Amino acid sequence: MIKKLVIEQFVIIDKLTLDLKPGLTVLTGETGAGKSILLDALGIILGDAPSAAAIRTGASAAVIEATFAPPPANAVWEMLTNRGLIAEGQTEFTVRRVIRRPADGANETLINGKAVDWGFVKKAGTFLTEIHGQFANQSLLDPSNQLTLLDLSGSIPPELFKTVADALHTYQRYMKEQEEEGAFYKKNVNLVGAMEMRAAQIQKAGLLNDDFESIHAEYNRLLTAHETSEAFQGITSQLIASNGAIKSLAAANMALERQKNLDAEKISDLSTYLSEALRNARAAQEETARLSPEYNIDTAPLRQYREKMQAIQKMSDEFKIPVEQLAAHGRELIETVARVRNCIDRIKELDALIQQAEDNYRQHAHILTEKRIAAGEILSASINAILPPLKLLRAEFKVQVDERPIKEMWTERGFNTITFVARMNPGMPFSPITETASGGELARLVLAVKVVLQKVVAIPTLIFDEVDTGIGGAAAAAVGERIAELAETTQVMVITHSPQVASRGNQHLHVSKKTDDVATTSVLNTLTEEERINEVSRMLAGDRITPESQAAAKMLIEEARTSAQGRHQSQKIA
Repeated sequence: MIKKLVIEQFVIIDKLTLDLKPGLTVLTGETGAGKSILLDALGIILGDAPSAAAIRTGASAAVIEATFAPPPANAVWEMLTNRGLIAEGQTEFTVRRVIRRPADGANETLINGKAVDWGFVKKAGTFLTEIHGQFANQSLLDPSNQLTLLDLSGSIPPELFKTVADALHTYQRYMKEQEEEGAFYKKNVNLVGAMEMRAAQIQKAGLLNDDFESIHAEYNRLLTAHETSEAFQGITSQLIASNGAIKSLAAANMALERQKNLDAEKISDLSTYLSEALRNARAAQEETARLSPEYNIDTAPLRQYREKMQAIQKMSDEFKIPVEQLAAHGRELIETVARVRNCIDRIKELDALIQQAEDNYRQHAHILTEKRIAAGEILSASINAILPPLKLLRAEFKVQVDERPIKEMWTERGFNTITFVARMNPGMPFSPITETASGGELARLVLAVKVVLQKVVAIPTLIFDEVDTGIGGAAAAAVGERIAELAETTQVMVITHSPQVASRGNQHLHVSKKTDDVATTSVLNTLTEEERINEVSRMLAGDRITPESQAAAKMLIEEARTSAQGRHQSQKIA
């Protein structure tokens, strides 16, 4: 609900603070006093585009601020949470719009003091308040909303909506795949020969069975073994060649042994060193002979791998693809060629699958159509039952359900267009209600629709602008009764010239204007019980209040209270 509305420097309003209560608030006053200005201000706070022309003469900016306290389940809370505009546990929030003249700066749109775009406020406003009247834009009269309203009012199994959506997704998936297959074929069909040649080169290099890393690792292994084998051969040669270490050490030992003139004690260390050196050299030769067979390899594979590595590098340079990616590239080429060759057959398969999916969607969407037709008949009957008391005695309302044959217009919710149509007199053709009814008739027709639909589409605040135009007496009383019924569960504000409607308010606001010959200002007051009786009396008899009109006003107000008590009692019994 709207808890508070503050308007400053807007049209002829200087500063106005309005504390709104739950239930029914009636707004009365003379024509031109500013009632419609309040609606304009509310429209702006709900996302309408502001105009600098609305700034009061002499002011640089107009400010409109509203505090909302919607129910916890209202979808607006999720919107605000996702944008980080509210704190945890918060139960109300404030929307503030500042309108400036172009020379004085940019307009501002704030929620809880944080800047947002006005489009966001407009979307949030759809969950908060609806304004209904002769000239207001009715969200429930928007054809795009009427499908949702019908579905919410009908007892249509939720699983049927899922079945329809799934059927459409399947149809769209096959359509997309066929489109992609056709585009793929067109793009690649003339490249098949070149792709096959390139794939053959990559295959010849052995990259289709082994990736480059495996080939490179095997080449490095063979190269390492070959280099190690050559090293062992060199060691062996240094040890056993004619001038190798073993023969040289053996000769040195023999030469030392032949020297008889040397003191044996003095050469004992030298003799030990030469003997150990010879022994170690012979041991090294034996160890080399033991190890070297492990590294003796056939050099042919090494040559083959070297040639393969050179060919791979050449391909990499030619294809301008890193060597590490050639194997994957080759496999991709083979897969692409296979897919191209299979495209025609797959497209034919998809033709059959698309037709099957289309038939399936049509079948389930048509079932949904039948459910909607039945729901529309029930909704129409409920609304038609309310029309006679609203002085629409010969009017008839109907929910028109049509199927759209154009596939591009199919949706997850079926292929229906829903139109709320009406005729004001028997024999006349039905047409959309915005084209059928005059201003006053349309307002009452919308009221009838809203009385029924508010039970399933609970907007926290409803505002009706002169819904009682052109009627009086019992018809006006019936309008007041329907509005009062809505106000039992919804905050309702009604701008009215009807005493029968005004008498039913829980809160009565009066708008007037005053002038000092320089400026005109709109003034709003909350009426006391006595002031309320006088205002209803004025509405009954004109400017001159009489004892008779006051008595009649008291009677209307008392009848309204009695009616409210009766509704409360009925609800308790129910």
